[in-house]
Amino acid sequence: MPEVSVVIPTYNSARYLTEAIDSVLAQSFKDFEVLVIDDGSTDETESLIQRYGAEVRYVRQQNSGVAIARNRGIEQSRGRYVSFLDADDTWSASKLERQLAAMSENRQYRICYSAFTVVASDLAPIGVTRSCRQADALEDLLLRGNVVATPSTVMGERSLFIEAGGFDPALSQCADWDMWVRLAALSDFLYVDEPLVNYRQHGENMSRDATLLERDSLRVLEKGFAMSALTDRLRSHRRPAFARNYMVLAGTYFHARRYGDFIRCAARAIAGDFRQAGYLMRFPIRLASRLRPDRSRAHGLEI
Repeated sequence: MPEVSVVIPTYNSARYLTEAIDSVLAQSFKDFEVLVIDDGSTDETESLIQRYGAEVRYVRQQNSGVAIARNRGIEQSRGRYVSFLDADDTWSASKLERQLAAMSENRQYRICYSAFTVVASDLAPIGVTRSCRQADALEDLLLRGNVVATPSTVMGERSLFIEAGGFDPALSQCADWDMWVRLAALSDFLYVDEPLVNYRQHGENMSRDATLLERDSLRVLEKGFAMSALTDRLRSHRRPAFARNYMVLAGTYFHARRYGDFIRCAARAIAGDFRQAGYLMRFPIRLASRLRPDRSRAHGLEI
């Protein structure tokens, strides 16, 4: 039985998949299995995987979404730990070794994650993203958003994912955030402050459908604050947590140029927590930048 099962869900990502798999096979820690869960790809994914032979277990399913693909990987895994890698990301060679060592030194944790490097499509580094933790994982995830971020950094006990019930297929853009909330109710997350993952930014990343994001994010918070594991103190922060989320949604609608929805969500945010008005003051600056498109393009700014 391997110590770690590496689950790589993929859908029409053949152009990146070999780099992801190769980064796993190059790990300094060797006691692992690799499972590629093909969510009904129509590109050359299957023929590409065949080149790896017994090094990679290939599981194909009808196109059902990434949440079901990850759940299939958990079900098919045999390791004590499960570690996820998105098909367009890569790992540093010491990723598994460093996380396993951290878990061994901190046995009260059953799951961990790390910092990551944001890279361009050619893996050129853009910057390092670190987790801004202020409290335990459950509090941070409910009150401050998805502080765990990309699944490609996460490694946890297989039994923990099963106990939590797996990823919710009813959610799309926020299925990972929802999973982290439910896991955090069972075990705090250990954070390894080293960039052990390359998170690739490119035009094919999952688009942020603002309407879908609003539906999913509100559902995550509704589910999270309904959990019996919450303390009364944490439950009392429900209103400001929703207010913060509405301000995040306001920003998403602003960037989508849906200004009516921007105003609606900003108003909901301030009504829930007047402190959110401070964030609202930043939007005129962003709007001014948008009125200077030539300058923005020249400096490579995203507005």
